[in-house]
Amino acid sequence: MREERLDQIAAMLRQYGKVEVSKLCQIFDVAEMTIRRDLSILAKRGIAERLHGGALLSSSSVFDAPPRELRAVDNINEKKLIAKKALSLLKNGQAVFFDSSTTVLFLAQLLTNEHHLVVVTDTIPTALELNSRSNIKVMCIGGELIKYTCSCFGFFAEQMISSMHFDIAFFSVPRISLNGVLSTPSSDEIPIKRAVMKRSSKVVLLVDHSKFADPYFLEQGTISDVDVIITDGNIPKKFLELCNKAGVKTILAR
Repeated sequence: MREERLDQIAAMLRQYGKVEVSKLCQIFDVAEMTIRRDLSILAKRGIAERLHGGALLSSSSVFDAPPRELRAVDNINEKKLIAKKALSLLKNGQAVFFDSSTTVLFLAQLLTNEHHLVVVTDTIPTALELNSRSNIKVMCIGGELIKYTCSCFGFFAEQMISSMHFDIAFFSVPRISLNGVLSTPSSDEIPIKRAVMKRSSKVVLLVDHSKFADPYFLEQGTISDVDVIITDGNIPKKFLELCNKAGVKTILAR
């Protein structure tokens, strides 16, 4: 119940820019202390800025993607099904890139010690997840840490990527439009993902149906930059036709 309430309060903040404790108490029929605790949690997650009697939308969250804690609870079943389909694309001996998305983290959790891989990631949770598999060599991309994704970016990260080649790269995007535009509200990860796409023999995009919407204002690429898209069965037929015309393989995780 708390996570559902937090999601709704966060949505109100993004829509109106401000919320008041007294009104939230009426809407959710909970005590004032409960709402104050909720706002404190959202402040720690970088979504809200506390003020007397309520909270404002954090200035950083206007351009940042939702924090990992919120993304991790969205469409879990679809993400896990997509991750299972992605697992079938991996072969022993490959050099692989894993990005900071929660769907790719689910993929990492499916890997066992029977997989003999070199996995490069810019993301701390994914690196820690794979570190227990003795047959998987894990390499971390260094740089400045993005707090809301626990991933690294910047000059040093880009320099490391430029000296590597990947057999296959798995990543996701905050938004994908029905005309095939990949977009994001944050500029931090764009150079890293573009560099990885250029250095990969096969690029695999993992997106559930909730990612299909009007694009954010920053374009990361288009589906022509992708070789395979794995998604769930709730996407429009129009998009599948677009992928077919662009020569992009689509795999549906039902």
